Amino acid sequence: MLRHVLAAVAAVGLLAACGDPGATQQQAQSDAPLPAKDQALHDLLPQRLKDAGVLKVGTTLPNLPYLLTDSNNNITGGITPEVGRAVAAKLGLRYEIENIAWEALLPGVTAGRFDMADDGLSDTAERQRVGLFVDYMQSASVLVTAKSNEGKYKSLEDACGKRVATIRGTTDVQHAEEVSQDCLTKGKPAVEVTQYPTAQDADLALRSGQADFQVAVTEQAKYAIKEQNAPIAIVSEDFAPTYVGMYLRKDDEQFADALLAALKALKADGSLDRIIGRYGLRPLAEPGVNLATSGS
Repeated sequence: MLRHVLAAVAAVGLLAACGDPGATQQQAQSDAPLPAKDQALHDLLPQRLKDAGVLKVGTTLPNLPYLLTDSNNNITGGITPEVGRAVAAKLGLRYEIENIAWEALLPGVTAGRFDMADDGLSDTAERQRVGLFVDYMQSASVLVTAKSNEGKYKSLEDACGKRVATIRGTTDVQHAEEVSQDCLTKGKPAVEVTQYPTAQDADLALRSGQADFQVAVTEQAKYAIKEQNAPIAIVSEDFAPTYVGMYLRKDDEQFADALLAALKALKADGSLDRIIGRYGLRPLAEPGVNLATSGS
């Protein structure tokens, strides 16, 4: 899943700042000290990255807690830039992040506009057909409803025959359809799945009563409720577990090996756990490549 659900619900200020994300390059801001360059890891990089001296990353705002922004939509922190900056520093590269529309994100990697996309992206077999994942987290989906419905719905089965908002082009749609199929298998009415063009549209549908539920991400929903006082309630337990990672071109194996080595080094010295732990989450015990299909 592209992990943007609930961003507008979580903070009206973010909603006002987003609109069309356009394409803006930013230096991710953070007060956390960066690790020193590891020459052995730098030597693993493809020559093009050694020559460029910069790691170009594509992303799409907003996306809590992966990307935190201020009222001007400047990235101020989050899992994506904080892990990315640490990885880049370890590899001896400058970190540069660019905010663009979701539809252009993965194609931008394929076209060479970015070295990678890092946006809380779910590793899926379908995406692996055209790209490569270096995974460092694991996630899952939840079903949320408006705060006013808290206690009214208690399980995935409560979505049977109801309206569920999803975001077009994300794995939200697939997960909602899987819930719908499960309803049919149990002799219950199917879910009415509606695909909205943006996270803001899906959020608005939930808030305005046009949808009864929305597919969300576990860590995002919990962060929005705890830190942003989002007017939502979690209905289901975690479902549809997924790996989350950095997305590269399919032929970029050498770069993938360098990223993996850097992530493993950050895991070994505790840096990865500290960064992600600040958001109440944990990284994988062992980062890996294409874990959605390798099963390791």
